[in-house]
Amino acid sequence: MWFLYLPVALLLAYFLYNRYLHPLSKVPGPLLASLTPLWITWQGYNARRPRLDIDLHKQYGSVVRISPDEIIFSNPAYFKTVYGAGTRFQKGRFYEAPTDMSQPEDWEKLDMLPEMNIAKLRTQKRYAAPVYAVANAKKHEHYVDNNIRRMVTRLSSVGGEGKVVDVYYEWEIMNVDVMTEMTFGKEYGAVEKGSDDGHMHGMDKMWEWWGWMGYLPWLNEFDKRFMPRKVIFSGSSINLPVFPYCVGKIIAHGQATAEGKDTKPCILDDFRRLSKTQPAFIENWGTRLALTDLGAGVDTMSWTLAAAVVGISSNPPVLARLRSELDAAVAGGHISKDTPVPYDAAAKLPYLQACLHEALRLWPNVAISLPRTAPSEGIEIDGHYIPSGYTVGMNSKQLGLNTTIFGPDTESFKPERWLEADKARRNDMETRNLSFGGPSRKCIGMHTVWVSMSKVLASFYLNFDLRVLNELDGKPGPGGGVWCERGSFPTKWHGLEVEIVRR
Repeated sequence: MWFLYLPVALLLAYFLYNRYLHPLSKVPGPLLASLTPLWITWQGYNARRPRLDIDLHKQYGSVVRISPDEIIFSNPAYFKTVYGAGTRFQKGRFYEAPTDMSQPEDWEKLDMLPEMNIAKLRTQKRYAAPVYAVANAKKHEHYVDNNIRRMVTRLSSVGGEGKVVDVYYEWEIMNVDVMTEMTFGKEYGAVEKGSDDGHMHGMDKMWEWWGWMGYLPWLNEFDKRFMPRKVIFSGSSINLPVFPYCVGKIIAHGQATAEGKDTKPCILDDFRRLSKTQPAFIENWGTRLALTDLGAGVDTMSWTLAAAVVGISSNPPVLARLRSELDAAVAGGHISKDTPVPYDAAAKLPYLQACLHEALRLWPNVAISLPRTAPSEGIEIDGHYIPSGYTVGMNSKQLGLNTTIFGPDTESFKPERWLEADKARRNDMETRNLSFGGPSRKCIGMHTVWVSMSKVLASFYLNFDLRVLNELDGKPGPGGGVWCERGSFPTKWHGLEVEIVRR
């Protein structure tokens, strides 16, 4: 009967090895984290990541073991080594979660976030870069204008008398329409309906799944090969109604192109034209990027705009200075309350731009440390040697709180820090943010997103008074909402109540 005890003995040996003999056994951290990856998986499953890494560094120091094979670090001296341009650190196995590992490498596929083939990724980015340049985003900014007008009308009706809205949700439904109209030439209609039909809730579920499945590569591989997706997704399929809408637009655009009909200028049209002038840019890449815009762009814009509202409207001196800048631009004839703010004008409002940078510093939209695999020579971080093949990462929130990089009062919303820094320091500050990925893997769509956010934030503070009514993890607001923060991969706020009054 001895074999009945064998599994227990093997499990005990596994735990003892991880705790005492493992190459990372000297790195401090929670006991359970050193024994099994299930500890960090559980934190992700319960969406506790936004504050977890910060608390761990406070308790254990600058290097913390969060899983048997993974550490996080807080010392910014190692940031460029791990994330900088030309780094030899590659993305960790965490990113395998959304990929189909049962299929061989396919050059025609595109999924930039989890892509491990650096040569392929660089090729895709090189050809697609002109479509995501600021100049090209400005060609389509009239689509952003359309949705600003729709949203001003909506908020004037629901909030004209000082009514309360969940501002994060309002940004989500607006940005669904912004991204669908910019990308496909026609908005989904979420603003008009006052609903995205549950699309962003479905996206939240998808991100939550990735946020814990990424720490269990063996289970991920089993899932991809043998399990129906609905089993992993909490027993039910994910509802993403905007994607079928987008697929319909892609098909219709392809049919119109095949029939020689004129197509509406949009990002998808830019990609189709690019694939004709640059045969190395596969048409399917453009289609995939168009869908990626919806998935990644809406999340990033909604979070950053909500964070900016919290930072600006919760700080009277900041609000007063921003209004003064906007009013001066109106008086100078550069912008008007009657029309959406042009990007060229918004880009010349330094305090507005500083507010966006400060929102991303203090409240980055990425909840986790972005994992990277140590190269063949390994790396020593603050006295701890991390061998080749093991995972290291840094949390963007932790990085944003570093006083060496960002100066004093890093837990305060202070846009002035971006204006007071000289050019070299400001460039360094802008580089040290992981909201759009590390410098070596920077999100290709960041310029498109920045153009939209600049226009939206300026236009809405011109037209509305926005007042935050509740506190994070505090009492319910007047509308009954409890403002809470959750995150397994991107960070999300729920129940953030804002009173909106037309100026």
